[in-house]
Amino acid sequence: MVNQMSYEELERRFRELEEEAASNACLKEQLQIAYRELEKKELQIEECFIKSNALVVEKELARIELNQIFNTSSDGMWIVDNQFNVIKINHVLSQLLGKNTSDAVGHKCYDLFGGSLCRRRDECPMQLILKGKKEVEYDIERNSGNATNFFILTATLFRDLDGEIIGLIEGFKDITERKKIEEELQKANHKLQRLTVIDGLTQIANRRRFDEYLQEEWFRMAREKKPLSLIMCDIDCFKLYNDNYGHLLGDDCLRSVSRVINDCSKRPGDLAARFGGEEFAVILPDTDNEGAVHVAEDIRVKVQELMIVHAFSPVHRYVTLSLGVSSVVPEDISNPQTLVERADIALYEAKRAGRNRVFSKAL
Repeated sequence: MVNQMSYEELERRFRELEEEAASNACLKEQLQIAYRELEKKELQIEECFIKSNALVVEKELARIELNQIFNTSSDGMWIVDNQFNVIKINHVLSQLLGKNTSDAVGHKCYDLFGGSLCRRRDECPMQLILKGKKEVEYDIERNSGNATNFFILTATLFRDLDGEIIGLIEGFKDITERKKIEEELQKANHKLQRLTVIDGLTQIANRRRFDEYLQEEWFRMAREKKPLSLIMCDIDCFKLYNDNYGHLLGDDCLRSVSRVINDCSKRPGDLAARFGGEEFAVILPDTDNEGAVHVAEDIRVKVQELMIVHAFSPVHRYVTLSLGVSSVVPEDISNPQTLVERADIALYEAKRAGRNRVFSKAL
């Protein structure tokens, strides 16, 4: 019986061992699966850690790069959020604004800069950027006390590394000196241009300007079907005046006469010019013959009223003028030179009739 019982126990024990072995194999397999899952999780954690470190490094590099750009730029720069608050500014712009960098941060951009664009909301860079414009560039000016500075303003949308819109970054390139040079150049060009059309002695239009203007008004009056008149004026016996009183007084005489002629050409469209020597001309757009004769007579009387003594003139004891007038309604196919020729003929007839008078020749 003992032997039989021992065998049964032994058999049961053997079966238990078999079950335990099978159970251990399953457990081992489960452990292996869990281990593989753990390895995957560790790899994922490591990848996330690497990415996180890379992002931190990237952000730090971007911050360093942005600081380098701000600190080394010769132009003024700042970053403004979408509420118009300055969140970053470089020393160039802060000095321009008369602020410390720390004092400027947190203030509204329009309070600090106060430029011309800040008074026009439809042209405000922030407004335009937020409405979808990618980049804005303007020439702007800023008044500070008695000084005015000029800038080229560029503004672009500014995002962080996550793509979130922070606001915009603006650059201010100071072009004040360039503006001054441009203004001086413009003045010089204007002076040069004026010299090309102004008679140096009398300071009225010269012959070149006379020819240009006569051509312009001829075709304008032709289009508008309006009359154009011309007065030719000649100082009587001027050679005798020059020979006896000298060229300095002769020049004074020419200047005085030219002022009268210019003053009598009252309308903006009228042009008084020195035609050559002691001869002058007046172009009168939209003026008929009667009106032109009236202007010519006014010129003649006022020159005589200057009472410039001319003791050597056979005409009058004072300097006088002879004047010829011509008028026409121009045609595109005709030539303005015909108006000059007719006025010159009328002038010749005024001289032949005794000088110090007005003659007219209407076409």
